[in-house]
Amino acid sequence: MRHNQSLSRADQVNIARRYGLKAALFATAAGVTGGIVPGLSDFVVKEVRAQEKAKYRLRFGASVMTPTNEPLVRSGLYDFVRLVEERSGGEVAIQVIDKSQGCAETTCGERVANNVFHIGSSSPQNLGAVMPYSIALDWPFLWDDRTEYINFLFSKDSNRLYRDVMRKAYNIVPLYGSGEMRDVMMGLKYSDKPAIVSPAGLQGAKIRITNSEMISGFAQSMKMNPIPLAWTELLEGLKSGVVDAAETWPGAAVGFGMQSVLSQDIGLKFSPGFSLIFISARTYDKFPDKIKTVFMEAAHEAMRITYDGVGQTQDKLVGNGPNPAADSAYTRSNIKYNRLTQAQRDEFRAIGSVDRNPQIYDATRKKLDQIAGFDVYGAMKEAAARFAGKPLQPAKWWA
Repeated sequence: MRHNQSLSRADQVNIARRYGLKAALFATAAGVTGGIVPGLSDFVVKEVRAQEKAKYRLRFGASVMTPTNEPLVRSGLYDFVRLVEERSGGEVAIQVIDKSQGCAETTCGERVANNVFHIGSSSPQNLGAVMPYSIALDWPFLWDDRTEYINFLFSKDSNRLYRDVMRKAYNIVPLYGSGEMRDVMMGLKYSDKPAIVSPAGLQGAKIRITNSEMISGFAQSMKMNPIPLAWTELLEGLKSGVVDAAETWPGAAVGFGMQSVLSQDIGLKFSPGFSLIFISARTYDKFPDKIKTVFMEAAHEAMRITYDGVGQTQDKLVGNGPNPAADSAYTRSNIKYNRLTQAQRDEFRAIGSVDRNPQIYDATRKKLDQIAGFDVYGAMKEAAARFAGKPLQPAKWWA
């Protein structure tokens, strides 16, 4: 499926004959090309079938997600869409534009803010290119595990410290998040080297980072050489030696085929790695209360579903869980998962924490504080302490 190209007159007539005039008009507006292409059903047929029943027809820019990588990444977006449509009794129809056909991770936020799409998804680190406050949860070594930051997103604390700030600053409503924790993953040149379990093993390595000052700061604190590189270029970058390592979360690495160029995953869990699903505030505010509730309830359930799903995927599919399956990706690819002891992780924390590196994070702190109007790191540190070591607590943050 290609975009931003004009439909020929023959295409328009053919689509109108098979799917109706509204479909032809929609396809023309969306830039869908290629005649009566098989993929048209992903965009147009669903739209047409929902015309009579749906009161609200929304476009969801799902970035790089696909039905193929979803079982590994577990963003929950397809579950979320299903839940909204079912719970609304068909009043809401959501057209998912995935497979990078509508936007990239770095552009979905901007397109939702401009109402090109009504709903979007992106990792906060990539979203931070256009919405800097999105990275406010991502301070290195702030959270010990994924349960803690997911509990934060379930809590009312998340309204004052995150959701309300994002809405005010960027006119979007954060719905839910799903993911793991970010690790450092080493390329094939480290295949024959001992398992890296201390900061000394990272010094001097060229690490691919997202275009993020937060992750760049972490790499600097580890005395690594941060190299911004597009996600789509990472596979080749690791193959060629342009970079020695990458930072991401395990499900994302395997979901996008990185296991073939990795040798070690250092279980640092230094920062959240997750997908954030969000909706345009202009779109959300037009809904009646019952539809707003549908979106919140669907987001709540999707976050619960994906939390459980990530745990299952870690063992069965990825291989970074406590009981990895023999046919998991890590096992099949001979990737060492370096499960750190608390003492080993504390050694990394002692060197890489925000408090240890005030000069590195000073500019970031000032920027986020100016957006929010309070000490963001200080407030997040207090919130993280409240959730430390707690089991999942799926509260209703909006109620």
